Amino acid sequence: MFKAAGVDWFWRPIGDGRHAFHADAKSAEPEDSVKSYCGVEVEAVRVQRIPGEIAWITEETCMDCWRTIAERNT
Repeated sequence: MFKAAGVDWFWRPIGDGRHAFHADAKSAEPEDSVKSYCGVEVEAVRVQRIPGEIAWITEETCMDCWRTIAERNT
């Protein structure tokens, strides 16, 4: 009757904007490469660290990531 709800992505400011990554990126080896929903590729360690508050407010949200997630959840 009810569909299980859950979030399988998370956002991280990575220096050129706030991008969304699949939850699996949190458990990747730190030196592994992970890809955001828009295709930005970074070392996993960059998304596994919790950034400071300034990064959250100074970097813009990637609208390509946002649209991808919004389309998945409609």
